[in-house]
Amino acid sequence: MDLNKKQQETKEKIEQLAGIFGIDPNWALGIAMVESSLGLHQKSPTGCRGVFQMSGIAMKDLLWDMEKIDDDLIDIACGILFLRLLLKRWGTEEKATAHYCDPNDLDFYLDRMKKFKAEFKEM
Repeated sequence: MDLNKKQQETKEKIEQLAGIFGIDPNWALGIAMVESSLGLHQKSPTGCRGVFQMSGIAMKDLLWDMEKIDDDLIDIACGILFLRLLLKRWGTEEKATAHYCDPNDLDFYLDRMKKFKAEFKEM
């Protein structure tokens, strides 16, 4: 997988923060690739934002005000902390991922996430 300079920088931040918070960095990278192709400052039509496309509801779970997040590291840290929260609640990466994405897209989402996770593992 070829990453541009900004994607590589984002990848490195995700790896660093995932390690700090005890999350498999390849899982976090797989989710981030599906959500935003490792693009910072992304905003979906539904209002989700950032590398992990966090919704306001998810951010409230983490007690953050979504509108105030403009720092890349905070954005990435929140995404990783939310993955950690889901992993703690649901027990496995697959079940946690199932609660991260739209249930209507679950099979497609899981397939893509696993593909990207495997590619990052090989890098």
